[in-house]
Amino acid sequence: MFVSRGYLFVSMLVAVVSAAPKRHARSSLPTWYLPCGEEQGEEIPSLDEEITDNVQNLTIENLRLQHQLTMNDYLSRDYEYLYEDVRIGIEEYQYIPNWVPGKHDANKIKKLANASPQTIVDHFPKLHVDLQKFAVAFEELVNDEVIRKKHKALKTTQSYLMMMLCEVESNIMALPFLRIPSRVQRSIMNNAEREPEDNTRRLIRDWGVLLKYRDYLHAWRHVFNY
Repeated sequence: MFVSRGYLFVSMLVAVVSAAPKRHARSSLPTWYLPCGEEQGEEIPSLDEEITDNVQNLTIENLRLQHQLTMNDYLSRDYEYLYEDVRIGIEEYQYIPNWVPGKHDANKIKKLANASPQTIVDHFPKLHVDLQKFAVAFEELVNDEVIRKKHKALKTTQSYLMMMLCEVESNIMALPFLRIPSRVQRSIMNNAEREPEDNTRRLIRDWGVLLKYRDYLHAWRHVFNY
């Protein structure tokens, strides 16, 4: 059985391209604008109180399950090992984007532990915005990373982040008293944050974002209590 030269060339080209990640042009439409891959359906009309309570409990359970998957995957990436050489001192915090949700946001979320279902779902729009901000940051982290093992880990974390955002958006749509928040624009991340002066500052930026994401996920684990 003969294999055409064209096929062999294409196979070799694919192997070479996939061997080392490189920067790719961003799509014109940010992925977090359509986290589920398509426009969501129409919002659900008003429901009576008993049905609304059931839907609230169901949405919390849906997010609890997706959060558990997202948290487990993040921990399995072992970022502490991948970034073990990165040190962040007081002076280096300036290289970590301050618009990415941090300790203040995480502490507010922890206060939702043992809150009523209504109080928790009322926080879904804020969760939606926060995840969009992380999506902006992770798009840049993935795009900048050229070390294969790190790139693969970041890409997978980004995928789970988008699945979490999709779940949040879908469940907001299921609750007639909530609305999808405005989309976060790429411009929230300025050029200095996108193009650090050197690789050391880039790694500080990346590790700082990862630590913020870890703390944010841990904060919501207090709420979902699994």
